Amino acid sequence: MDHEPHRRTLQPRIRLSVEHLWTLLPLFTVAWMGLMHPIRLLDFWWHLKAGQVIWETRTIPSVDSFSFTRAGQPFAYAQYWLSEISYYLTLRAGGLPLVIAFNSLLLVLSMWLVLRLCLQANDHRRTAVLCGMVTALVLGLYGNVRPQLYSIVLFVVFYWIVWQFRERRRDLLWMLPPLMALWVNLHGAFLLGIGLLGLVWGCEIVRRVLRPGGNGTGKDVLEPAALLKLGLVLVLTTLACLLNPVGVRMLNLARELQANPSVQLFVAEWQIPDIHSPEMLLSFYAPLFMAIWAFIYSPRRLNLTELALFLAFSILGLQARRNSIWFVLVITPLLARHLVGVEATLGLHKWLRRPRMGTRAVADGRVAHSRSWPAWLILAFLVAFTVVLSPWVRPRLGAARLRPQLVDKATPVGAMDYIAANHLMGNIFHPQEYGDYMIWRLWPQQRSFIDGRVHLFGEAFLQAYVLTFRDPNWEARLAQYDIRYLLLPRADADAAALLFSARSSAHWTLLYEDSVSVLLEKRPCRSLREDEAVRFAKTKPFASRRRRGTTKPRSQPSVTDGEYCLGDSTGQPDPSDSER
Repeated sequence: MDHEPHRRTLQPRIRLSVEHLWTLLPLFTVAWMGLMHPIRLLDFWWHLKAGQVIWETRTIPSVDSFSFTRAGQPFAYAQYWLSEISYYLTLRAGGLPLVIAFNSLLLVLSMWLVLRLCLQANDHRRTAVLCGMVTALVLGLYGNVRPQLYSIVLFVVFYWIVWQFRERRRDLLWMLPPLMALWVNLHGAFLLGIGLLGLVWGCEIVRRVLRPGGNGTGKDVLEPAALLKLGLVLVLTTLACLLNPVGVRMLNLARELQANPSVQLFVAEWQIPDIHSPEMLLSFYAPLFMAIWAFIYSPRRLNLTELALFLAFSILGLQARRNSIWFVLVITPLLARHLVGVEATLGLHKWLRRPRMGTRAVADGRVAHSRSWPAWLILAFLVAFTVVLSPWVRPRLGAARLRPQLVDKATPVGAMDYIAANHLMGNIFHPQEYGDYMIWRLWPQQRSFIDGRVHLFGEAFLQAYVLTFRDPNWEARLAQYDIRYLLLPRADADAAALLFSARSSAHWTLLYEDSVSVLLEKRPCRSLREDEAVRFAKTKPFASRRRRGTTKPRSQPSVTDGEYCLGDSTGQPDPSDSER
């Protein structure tokens, strides 16, 4: 009696194929870019010091104490207090390498959730992964260490949970209110979570109402019970925003920051994205045009919710450069969904829809899996390369192409070491980029003139600060702040004129210089006038002898060692200080 042979599958316990490696590509890309990010000068170091202050004092400050130009002014540390503590405790536990590794882990988590949405939206793995690579590259560009990364992670979590509920895959809506209670204490972009949830809920209600006959039939339309549940979660999530140190005032703080004219004018990432910028072309305009093209040629029609998300976050992205990350996070899964059927237009369908690799037919009808050791070998290489890029290994290699520095190479580490070692006291004028790091390294010994908290200083102060670098009478501008030291970048075009003028001036003397920065000190009046007297005695000894019968220079007005000269109100030397 003939029996149909059974089809058996011969496979090892753990089988790895090239397709699995293909799926891991966006995750490795994000991890590598995150690990390679040096800690930038702005928007991290002052948060680190605030976290230390909050942790050690067990209080959240409400006024500024980090700068001497705005000391005592109200400032909302409550917007970031939890993220600041987390960074400080991470630094205490493992130093800067652990901070960078933790930051990369958050990036990978965000990428993993976006990639899952792409794989759910498109059955063709390679198409979904290519869409995911768009997010990977943008996350890598915006993934520097800063509190905003917490908002990126939580926004993706919100998006994933809402989309799982909308697609009837799983119901995790109960997690949104506690996540919002966490988010509101980490970063001010928590309003995006409420906006995302409210937009999806409102569009789904409209879709339900506009169905033929008003009965809302259709698999992709939420039932009334589901809409009611989504609305209730929206209310609870909004109420969870009140669980913060300042209560309802937190909502106003977030809006005030976005509407602050100083932020709009003087912070590059809050300005309109320039299409001629390579960074903005890659991170915003290219995904925007790609999505429009896919929506036009896709056999699937955009539903109202998808259209509203696309329009809302496109408008948001057009308003500020920093908003491009939110647009890409939202649009990537939609792009993956609508690329189904479009691959043939590009002639990529045969490659993108290849059958699953790792299997081969056997003569007796069985299906055997080909050897997976090449895939394991490739995976081992990828993991080893990740270890090499880790902040514990990379600095030890010293390879310039691997960026061995954990902090931005423009960070004035040497100058800060000199100031701390010599216990220099007195106000320092410096560019904004140095302010955050000065707060971390030298506070309370030194306080910043200006730093990354642009919204604290006000538009008038910022305009005067910018003009200081261009004004020939810059000393007169700085006189009101009792500046004793200048700390300037050594190779910066904006500060070049000021640095040259200070080097050429008799009022300033060099204290420290390296390849990054230059530190100058204002000379005391006594020292300056003694030098002038010596120069006078050397140049006109006989004239002086004829007038007074002696080569001794005229007596100088007595001054205390604590007095420093700036000349007259125009910043020029006083004519009475030397012989005419």
